[in-house]
Amino acid sequence: MKILILGAGQVGASLARYLSKDAENEITIIDSDESNLSDIARHLDVKTVCGYASYPNILEQAEIRSMDMMIAVTKSDEGNMLACQMAHTLYNVGKKIARIRTAEYLHHDKLFSNQAIPIDFVITPEVLVTDYIKRIVEQPGAEQIFEFDNGLMQLVETKAYEGTPIVGRPIKELHEHLPKTHMRIVAIYRDGEAIPAYGDTVIKDGDRVYFVTKKKSISKVLKEFRRLDRPYQNIIIAGGGLIGLSLAKFLEKNHRVRIIELNKQRVKEIADELEDTIVLRGNASDQDLLIEEGIENTDLFLALTDSDEINVIVSILAKRLGAHKTVALVKRNVYRDLATQSDGVDMVISPDQITTSGILSHIRKGDTMMAHSLRQGKAEAIEVIIHGDKHHSDVIGKSIEKIKLPKGAVVASIVRGNKVIMASRTLVIEEGDHVLLVLSDVSKIHQVEELFEGYFD
Repeated sequence: MKILILGAGQVGASLARYLSKDAENEITIIDSDESNLSDIARHLDVKTVCGYASYPNILEQAEIRSMDMMIAVTKSDEGNMLACQMAHTLYNVGKKIARIRTAEYLHHDKLFSNQAIPIDFVITPEVLVTDYIKRIVEQPGAEQIFEFDNGLMQLVETKAYEGTPIVGRPIKELHEHLPKTHMRIVAIYRDGEAIPAYGDTVIKDGDRVYFVTKKKSISKVLKEFRRLDRPYQNIIIAGGGLIGLSLAKFLEKNHRVRIIELNKQRVKEIADELEDTIVLRGNASDQDLLIEEGIENTDLFLALTDSDEINVIVSILAKRLGAHKTVALVKRNVYRDLATQSDGVDMVISPDQITTSGILSHIRKGDTMMAHSLRQGKAEAIEVIIHGDKHHSDVIGKSIEKIKLPKGAVVASIVRGNKVIMASRTLVIEEGDHVLLVLSDVSKIHQVEELFEGYFD
């Protein structure tokens, strides 16, 4: 697939890095900053064009007429919209994705259509990140939670700890511990490497485990791998940007929330929008301020400023002063590695990976409802709708054990109507099923596409 990316900032570079891993993709990226492009060109096999992404001559230099897809993620909403308009009107590009952040645009559903501004899919990273953090707050103990089929299926990542019921025991004993809970382990990572999740596979301390279940069963399953964190009641948010404000609005109904924001004008703005959240003007790295606000009694400290460096530093400080759990929003790899290696940061959230996941389902061929990037882009979870009115397929009417899935690809579960069914070797795929597949090796995605050729056009 030929893909044109407009904007070589954090999101654009992350997309280029992820998409260029697929040898079948040809990536071109446009940016007005030569240094951004030079850095990308040094590390990735992509074509770069320096110039303003909304200029027709620059788009033509990037060979836009030959592109299958354009993803506009420059800093300018207006520039992204204009580029999509030109891609549609002048160059007939098949699929157009754009990042739009301004709420005034997002409030009008009819704005983004072929009759107005022709954008096929609008991506708003702040909304995706906010929703992601909401799920983590609702399920203490989960490292990551991904939703499929409008929330009917949940794919959860957690870490296994010694001394809990299933650690040191084979997977098959889970069903003895949880006889009435429908769940399935679909992937295990040990020392960074994927290992098969068979019934006799023994769970070990430190394993990263991915399982699927219904939302209501997540906490029961988590207890098998770790002692559940106490519910988050006292929450401090560092940073009153779009993400911090949106989270506070959501959390203040059932939690005690405080926001620390340095900018005086922003403090006033967010205080006017919040009802039960305490808004503090100050620096989140101010030790005296954190102590004064009872950091030792804080269940969850969320570092969500625009600075990776500040987010890592204040998370480490908050942990040292007694915060129970710390979460840092980190964009750049150098700070992500630093945060991951630090005992002071319990969870690192990558907005770039979350944004990439939001775009993936629109890149994959066929009727893909949802796709999520896992393991920093090395793995993927994808939901496919099985239609019976297309070409011949090798899956309808076959049991899962007879479907020739590539190594490392697992059918996790299916949704049939409103019923969630955990996959088993004898489960037969039917027309209309929503199939959730987990690939421990994302390079196998095209083999999966070929297997489901009736549904990937």
